[in-house]
Amino acid sequence: MMVDEFVAYLKRNPGFKRILIKLKNKYESLGHFGGIIQLDNITQDEQEVLRSLFRKGYHKKNASFQAEKFIRSFDQTKFAGMDFTEVLTKYFGEELNWKKELKNQYLEAKSQYFIEIIASYRSTPAAGWLEATIKEKNNAYSILAVKYDEDKEKLQALINNVCMGLNKLIENSEKVRLALFASQITKDPHAFDRKKEGGTLLLHALSYYYSTKYPINAEEQSELLYRAGLIYDEVSNYTICRGIKAAIKDHNHPGWEGFVESGEPLHVSLWNMSKIDTVQCVENQVFVFENPTVFSEIVDFFQGKPCSIICSSGNLKLATLLLLDKIVQRGGLIYYGGDLDPEGLIIADKLKKRYNEKLILWHFKPEDYTDIQSMSYISETRLKKMDGIESPELLETVEIIRQSGTGAYQELLIDDYIRDMEKFLSAG
Repeated sequence: MMVDEFVAYLKRNPGFKRILIKLKNKYESLGHFGGIIQLDNITQDEQEVLRSLFRKGYHKKNASFQAEKFIRSFDQTKFAGMDFTEVLTKYFGEELNWKKELKNQYLEAKSQYFIEIIASYRSTPAAGWLEATIKEKNNAYSILAVKYDEDKEKLQALINNVCMGLNKLIENSEKVRLALFASQITKDPHAFDRKKEGGTLLLHALSYYYSTKYPINAEEQSELLYRAGLIYDEVSNYTICRGIKAAIKDHNHPGWEGFVESGEPLHVSLWNMSKIDTVQCVENQVFVFENPTVFSEIVDFFQGKPCSIICSSGNLKLATLLLLDKIVQRGGLIYYGGDLDPEGLIIADKLKKRYNEKLILWHFKPEDYTDIQSMSYISETRLKKMDGIESPELLETVEIIRQSGTGAYQELLIDDYIRDMEKFLSAG
């Protein structure tokens, strides 16, 4: 169970011990997780815990923070949504001691509060999400529990916004910008921003509706929002392609077609991607490069020649993934080339997991690495990132990079890429 894993994690780190004792005391005195936790003469372990949770340094002898803020600091981790009453019970091996009569009154009032809200959305997706969250004490439960103790009226307004938003998204098939959608529901364009409580709760509701894990990083969150019809950060979320045609239903998109005819690269935003239905690549294959310089050099070489190329520009943006999704949906084949360092192999591993046999990891073999190995050393922290790589085709290269401690970069593979591409294209 995730609760047991979380408790084991807390017990392994001595920096949590005093904090959890004080959190337990707060609960037993107040009946809920509230108030300020004060730590005097903080230890180095406690400094490390506070620094990792709150993203700031703790160099003084004393520290203080809200109990709620401590609980909420886990919302962006795999331990999001934990019921801290259960967590502390298992951590200390005993029930939290709160006067039974007061506790029963509190729990009864809390239960009735949520029952009434759920009833107002009866037979809708929102009611299903909220009911499951309260019953199973997972998903967004920790947020709801803390906000209930803080201000019930504000929490009800927040829940209403999320419930109305979820129901409207399920009913509507059109794509809409997140800020505009938030304005329509709440009159506040920032109400569903991802760093706000409304945005966090909406992501929880959507992950429940689509039966997916809560998205932790920005790209996963953007992808879930897009799946629900919401477009976030369309300006910086783009991809660059060359030689790819797009169609809306049965008609070629004139803008995409014009760039194909001119042989020029096209910057495609997330909004642009939402307006097309299908794409078509030369010989139903596409060559994807992580590095913009490599992409530009190869585009220049193939000037005047039909060839489909994409630049992912490092970390995978949603716009790139959506374009690749459409290529694969038409039976297309992806050749992916990137850097042979921890970050490059992690990207390659993610793509291979997503597209399986429809993606070929291109020049990621140990011999490719040794041919272009650099003298640029990689820190132990970066090397550790490769522990999660699972694609069998990458494991030998992962091991050789660990042993050598240096990376290799795809700029030195340009001639090899071009030679391969000419062969692949001529073979059709």
